[in-house]
Amino acid sequence: MNIGIIGCGIIGSRMGQGWQKAGHRVVGWNRTVSRAKDAGFPLVDSPAAVAAESEVIMVVVADPPALISVTEGPEGLARVSLKGKVIMNASTVGPADNQRAARQIQGAGGEFLEVPFTGSKGGAEAGKLVFYVGGDKDLVARMQPLLLQIGQKCFHFGAVGTAADAKLIMNMMLANLMEAMTEGLVFAGKAGLDMATFIEAYKMNAGYSVLADMKLEKMLVGDYSTHFSLKHMDKDVRLALERAAALKTACPLTERLKEIFSEAMKTGWGEEDFSVLYRMISKQSM
Repeated sequence: MNIGIIGCGIIGSRMGQGWQKAGHRVVGWNRTVSRAKDAGFPLVDSPAAVAAESEVIMVVVADPPALISVTEGPEGLARVSLKGKVIMNASTVGPADNQRAARQIQGAGGEFLEVPFTGSKGGAEAGKLVFYVGGDKDLVARMQPLLLQIGQKCFHFGAVGTAADAKLIMNMMLANLMEAMTEGLVFAGKAGLDMATFIEAYKMNAGYSVLADMKLEKMLVGDYSTHFSLKHMDKDVRLALERAAALKTACPLTERLKEIFSEAMKTGWGEEDFSVLYRMISKQSM
């Protein structure tokens, strides 16, 4: 199969590499070519050019404006015929953003699924991503075998928009969990607890998590190499709060968390992993 990747960053490039290993022909496009030079597959010069060479296109871009650009821009996907093509959007955006993209893609003759994921860099490298899927159930059934070549599980939530909601809620909870963990670790250090003993005990506590398994060791040695950047989590928390407000859902803890993330963004750490919150809380505790 001919597969296109729009957005060949940390995740998009690894999705493409995974599909290459499965025997597919992959081409890609990235807004900043220099950041995709090691993608591992050929790059073309526009999203429309990706569409011309692909039967299935995966979009992995940063935010709603980027999604609008690659779908509706002068050389966007919806500017060419998409008859017989499937576009899957893995970007974390709001439900209305995916619904808008779906209308554009369908208007150009294509089919659309939203497929936001969890798993970050390590999951993409290992082919262990977990996809949250929204869209027509028959299309989901057709695309699931392809998604499972680069992932381990698909959860179909319903129509387009439902998976976006699920993803925003999951990331909101993840962000709150990270803040709680960083505050606790700094608190333990300031209290003079032996950290090795504290962490051993933490691992046997109900509050321990997969997130701690992924981040804890690196955080404690100041390694904030990017798996999921602070700037992207900051954006996801903002989108979650906007959606919660539209639904008249109270999220007081997350509202305060957004202030903390905004403060962290002002330090210039946006490109680092969002576990860099540990550095900020540590500095504030001196």
